[in-house]
Amino acid sequence: MKTVVNKLSVASTSALVLLNTRSLFEAGWGREYLSHIDFSQVEKMSAEMGSAGPLFGDILLLRKKMIRYLVRQLMMQRSYQQVCILAAGLDPLGLQIAENYPEQLKGIYEVDNAHMKEKREIYKLISYNDKRLQHVEADVTNTQQLMEALMSAGYDPQLPTLIVFEGIIHYIQEEQFLRTMRVFCSRIRNNAVVMEYLIHNDDIPVAFHPVMERMQEIMEKNIGTRVRQYSRKKMLNLLSLLEAEIEGAYDLPTAEYLLNGQNRHFHNHGDGAVELIAFHI
Repeated sequence: MKTVVNKLSVASTSALVLLNTRSLFEAGWGREYLSHIDFSQVEKMSAEMGSAGPLFGDILLLRKKMIRYLVRQLMMQRSYQQVCILAAGLDPLGLQIAENYPEQLKGIYEVDNAHMKEKREIYKLISYNDKRLQHVEADVTNTQQLMEALMSAGYDPQLPTLIVFEGIIHYIQEEQFLRTMRVFCSRIRNNAVVMEYLIHNDDIPVAFHPVMERMQEIMEKNIGTRVRQYSRKKMLNLLSLLEAEIEGAYDLPTAEYLLNGQNRHFHNHGDGAVELIAFHI
């Protein structure tokens, strides 16, 4: 791995996603941050994914745009809150939230068991020093370790919290997901969650099957684990076990129309094989 002075060279799914969504980071702190990352180790995998389906980059970009849209909607519901970005990876979402909502934040906690030291070094290089943004090293499925690490970093479980749970449910078991969510549940549903999940093949249009199956094959080969998929019914059943209050659920055609006012790439339910959901717990 190269030093951050020469650019951080990384091989991870987090870097793959960033490589394909760089247009989100063309200004502000995000642009400064990305200038210190070397994506050469994931360019081959990105090319493989792109050859499997020309919409690969569009799916990732729309997913990230919609996550940010939902974050914005939920941030505006509270005058003062915390943000926990679980499995944060390399995405500088915390920087962008701090930049866009400086008056509404008690703290931002970027949590992962990888890349946090490197991320912290890059933040120093770009002279970002807001103490409210903390990098927390923890396994988000180990709830005792997670909460101990968050509390040590200043997290207050009594304050309203927005939890971003992006790009992880595909790789963990259902019980691990429920266990992690339960540590953030409050009796008055004081906390909100934004996340996405992969749709089960039965809910994907037949024309998309070859593309999605090939993309799954490449992902599973590179990460070494099975990718999990869900129907919306299954996801809602899981959330009912948390007594969650659903804010909204969006397939990619709905998200594309909401954000762009038209459907250019995604037209039918299941196109793109991703759905996003926001809920209160």
